[in-house]
Amino acid sequence: MYHVLVVEDELLIRDAIVEMVGQLDGFKVTGEASSCEEGWRLLQELWPTVVITDIQMPDKDGLELIQRIRQMRLPVVSIIISGHDSFSYAQNAIRLHVSEYLLKPISEMELHLALSRSVSRLETFAESNQLLQDIQIFVDRLHEGNPVTLFEQANRVLGAILGNRRLDHGAKTSYLRIFLGKLVEYVKVIYPTFEEVSMPEDLNEMQVRQVFHTILHEWIRRYPQFANNNMRLVIKKAITYIQTHLQEDLTLKQMSDYTNLSTSYFGVLIKQYTGKSFVNYVNQIRIDKSMEYLRNTDMKIYEIADEVGFASLPYFNRVFKQVAALTPNEYRKSLGL
Repeated sequence: MYHVLVVEDELLIRDAIVEMVGQLDGFKVTGEASSCEEGWRLLQELWPTVVITDIQMPDKDGLELIQRIRQMRLPVVSIIISGHDSFSYAQNAIRLHVSEYLLKPISEMELHLALSRSVSRLETFAESNQLLQDIQIFVDRLHEGNPVTLFEQANRVLGAILGNRRLDHGAKTSYLRIFLGKLVEYVKVIYPTFEEVSMPEDLNEMQVRQVFHTILHEWIRRYPQFANNNMRLVIKKAITYIQTHLQEDLTLKQMSDYTNLSTSYFGVLIKQYTGKSFVNYVNQIRIDKSMEYLRNTDMKIYEIADEVGFASLPYFNRVFKQVAALTPNEYRKSLGL
């Protein structure tokens, strides 16, 4: 199953693209974003192998997102959708090795053909993508592991990257920097004055392992004290705010401002304490609340979607099914209501 991230600021168009992708066997939308920056954050958390992005968005050009993907040597097929038949856009897309350039309004057949033409490239990305998934799994479980397990798992991930014969020096360096960056980000949350560490240019295995072991030692030494300090109160305050403002368009930036923390700091904290990313946690809270309404009221489903903060009914239905494995209608019927 190939995972797809859709980055499109127009909700109706994004809904349509998600529905189209869902009709094609072998492809699944695992993330949706309405801006370039949100898309970039989700990409580095979900590690999809396909990104479908609009060019013109409120914050930045969609081509910038693809440029970042190229710079970091990520195993991603990029598909551009654009409302403008612009030669300069197409030229830049070719330079960035974009797989497809589709003009709005796109049809289901066009999108399916574009995705189908990408399958041979996607097959070559599987092993590299798994390395990124393994990195993400490791950092997501940092707070769960005992010291011995953490070092064993880190060595296993490092060995898989350094020993991979299909990756050239540049790709190995990029993946190691991704791994290093995520670890440093987590350590800086609990120890803000932690000094940056650099990757050895020649990727000497012993030196690389030493760099990562140094960071893990710092995490192991400082995390227990951090877990017991007043950061729990900060997150509790944020969670209370989320639960009482579900109808609002809650964003990571808004919540980081509310808690007086940086977006990366708040994002790491919320994941540490809830086990979910900010977006997934907010969606979980919204779906839990919608289930209450489905059980205890005779509200229409579109009314419930609006009440818990979903901007469109199709998006509400999709998220509800992802969380509950049922549609809202099926859930209500399962209760005999």
